[in-house]
Amino acid sequence: MDEDDKFQKSNKLLDIGAEAYRNGDYLKAQKYYEYAAKLGNTQAICNLGYIYEYGRTGKRDYKKAFYCFKIAADDGNAEACYKVGDSYFYGDAIKQNYNLALEYYIKAEDFANKSGIDDDIKSDIYYRLALCLYKGYGTDEDPLSALEYINEAEYYSYCDHFEDKFMWQSIAKRIESLRAEILQRLDEYLKN
Repeated sequence: MDEDDKFQKSNKLLDIGAEAYRNGDYLKAQKYYEYAAKLGNTQAICNLGYIYEYGRTGKRDYKKAFYCFKIAADDGNAEACYKVGDSYFYGDAIKQNYNLALEYYIKAEDFANKSGIDDDIKSDIYYRLALCLYKGYGTDEDPLSALEYINEAEYYSYCDHFEDKFMWQSIAKRIESLRAEILQRLDEYLKN
């Protein structure tokens, strides 16, 4: 099987797994993600991370989830990068480290911008970058830069709404709340 055939087959397996996941058949999803992952499909590896992170086929396993996300992130998968960032941010499976979390969020932004196909995760990435800049996680506090990122997050959140992204409402609420906090702080700076 040549590389193109392998790529085509892995994407078909990924699609079958994703459909099973959306339908709540997590065992089938896991099986097809594993098949696609063996063919080198990094999105399938990333999706396996979600299976383990949320315990879809058994007990939650943050270490296995991190392992999957890290493999996919190292191969340039933007979604996996922000999930590795989340692992460092929250201390899931590894020691909490805001500097590494921010580093992976920045990588996720870079990979998403280069790929041109990851617009559906940009609201998540920009939200995380805004939060880090606003609160000073892994960097100095910078509310003006945080405002730029949260505005980008808001834009992509509207795109998510129009595309009916899975659970778009959840990130939209977090974006709205953080944006209000950032604006309030900036208004207070102007008054002083």
